[in-house]
Amino acid sequence: MTSPHRVQRPLALVTGASSGIGRELARVAAYDGYDLMVVARRGDRLTALASELTSSGATTESVVLDLAQPTGARAVEEAVAGRPVEVLVNDAGIGGHGRFATERQLATDLAMIQLNVTTLVELTGLLLPGMLERQRGGILNVASIAGYLPGPGQAVYNASKAFVKSFSQALGEETRNTGVRVTTLCPGPVATAFATVAGYPQPTSRNPLMRVASASAVAAAGWQGLAAGKPVVVPDLLTRIGLQSLRVLPWQVIARRSQPRNPSSH
Repeated sequence: MTSPHRVQRPLALVTGASSGIGRELARVAAYDGYDLMVVARRGDRLTALASELTSSGATTESVVLDLAQPTGARAVEEAVAGRPVEVLVNDAGIGGHGRFATERQLATDLAMIQLNVTTLVELTGLLLPGMLERQRGGILNVASIAGYLPGPGQAVYNASKAFVKSFSQALGEETRNTGVRVTTLCPGPVATAFATVAGYPQPTSRNPLMRVASASAVAAAGWQGLAAGKPVVVPDLLTRIGLQSLRVLPWQVIARRSQPRNPSSH
């Protein structure tokens, strides 16, 4: 952590910042003039990121936590210690594939819900009142195009991202005209380590309407969307076009075509 004895910049809190989209969002925030609090399980990667961001003038504090634990959100609140958080980025998340309750352990899926849903809601609930009181702030929740459709073989993952999308859109309406912006970032396939960790094959570009994006491009689109006050950001134009088919296809057809081959980055 760099010296605090200077004019403070606004603070952005980024979860899941040790890799992928979360790391890129931390970089974007730092170069946009924010100090950072970065949260993830892998302390060595957070240390390396903090060292990198120092060169941009950002004071960066690392908080090593497993947000899949029920105490995670409260631990982050303690680390914040009452400081005003200008932007909250809920990026931490995990995926996984296999048939629910037969090929997957129930405890594993409950931990996924804790991380992807419960911690996100709790952390948002802890920090939103301060933003509303100050009449300014931003919340960027990372969902996925998986939240647009049911996902046999990754039923809990898709459902968790559908929750994040619905929750964020509703929250955006509740905070309309308050000075607080809420944006949902819904990427398609992204070239990150997410697929490997989740046990998926690496995403490919076989589908011309579902191109694999870089984490930096997705992060930039999400950050720009938040600044512009967009409720939902689907970064790739062709992906947005592909999603239009969901309006006309029966959900059973969508479910049968949904496979965990090209998961989103989050």
